[in-house]
Amino acid sequence: MRKFFEELPWQIFFAAFLAIFFLRNLLAPIVADDYSYKFIWDGAGKGNLINGIDPTRLQPVESFADILISQWQHYFTWGGRTVAHLFVQFFVCHEKIFFDAANVLVFAGLVLLIFKIGTSLPLRAMKKSYLLMILAGIYFCAPSLIITTVWLTGTCNYLWMCALELLFLLPFADAYRRKFSAPYPAYLVPLLGLLAGWSIEPGAAITIFVAFMFVIHFRREKNLRPWMKFGFIFLLVGFAILILAPGNLHRAELISDHLPSSKLEMLYANFFGGFLPVFLREAILFVPIIFYFVKAKTSAESTKFILTFAAASVLSLAVMMCAPIFPERAGFPSTIFLLVASLAALKEILPLAENFFLSRMKLVAVLAAVWSMSLLGCLYVEYSFHQQMDARIKIVAAHKNDDLIVVPPIKLPAWSERLLGSRTWDRLTLLLGGDLKSYDSNNRNILFCRYHGLKKIVTPKQ
Repeated sequence: MRKFFEELPWQIFFAAFLAIFFLRNLLAPIVADDYSYKFIWDGAGKGNLINGIDPTRLQPVESFADILISQWQHYFTWGGRTVAHLFVQFFVCHEKIFFDAANVLVFAGLVLLIFKIGTSLPLRAMKKSYLLMILAGIYFCAPSLIITTVWLTGTCNYLWMCALELLFLLPFADAYRRKFSAPYPAYLVPLLGLLAGWSIEPGAAITIFVAFMFVIHFRREKNLRPWMKFGFIFLLVGFAILILAPGNLHRAELISDHLPSSKLEMLYANFFGGFLPVFLREAILFVPIIFYFVKAKTSAESTKFILTFAAASVLSLAVMMCAPIFPERAGFPSTIFLLVASLAALKEILPLAENFFLSRMKLVAVLAAVWSMSLLGCLYVEYSFHQQMDARIKIVAAHKNDDLIVVPPIKLPAWSERLLGSRTWDRLTLLLGGDLKSYDSNNRNILFCRYHGLKKIVTPKQ
């Protein structure tokens, strides 16, 4: 068993995981916000995500010019995540297979970026230990995995924007380790800084923190390059564009009925609904960091690097505590930045960690079996979800001219939520928009009807 594991190249593990990930993408249907972004954002009305919207106002996106118009209105009436939603609106208006393929590439890119930043090693130095830690860290520790890495709209907001933020930080991390051969031309750093700052609030905020720590370091070393200065300035500019979007305030007014009535209630809800579950889920990633400080602590350079990314992770959760709402998925950047710190620590204690697991191959086999069964469980749930959505489309096609169409609600296996949680579809994702509702004024029902040319559609009252 040990010899078999040692001889398998890391590329085999990576290819197998990416194949499963691609299959999960293929099984994920267009749902929820995906339908909202199939239409030009209704800036003069309530937008596309409020119950009771007027379907006659919604115009389908048919060109890139429509996307630009939509995002202009979105910026002034809903929010500043323009970069993420440009991707969303582009992909929802094309065959989904294009997104499925692109998402696998971005996921692979994120894994390699975590490896490069966390270890500073060339790709030829990749080991199974590093790869499996990254993949397991994302799979078991990232919150709301189905929303943040598989569902189209959520993935463009979280997975893709985190990849963009790490891509911006890559040359800073390389320079910190005194490797000034940037992976791309220096003149691209300001552009990447603008996009990273204009990504999503928690991720952009901690990217600023990490970049600032790098800038301070290089200034003290009297080695602050022009691309670093301009990259950081453009990062701040992008963040200002994101945060100061007029739509942020307008959205808060539109959804004010759903927000906590006091600051104390907000903090309570954000702590127990967001901070605590995300922190507990990713807490195991602190284990290599703790071992680093107890057993290794190899250099001041490594220590500062690990502490910077670990502090950024906790800062991300603290930033979201001050937001009106802290959904678990907003903790995704926290997990990614903590994973970088954890991987950097693993590099310093790698012989210790490898000896521990290689001497306990039975434990490794059990962990591998648990992971494999969990992935198979996700595929089963997602295949069932896919089949039910296909059946719904057939019902719709057969009753397209009816005044009211009643379709069965999506049903999940009774065991899935207990065993898999939010790594796949769960009741909460269905409740928050993953399925239609039993009343026709719900925005998901309205948009589904508008897209498929129906009059009214509901699920039975429960």
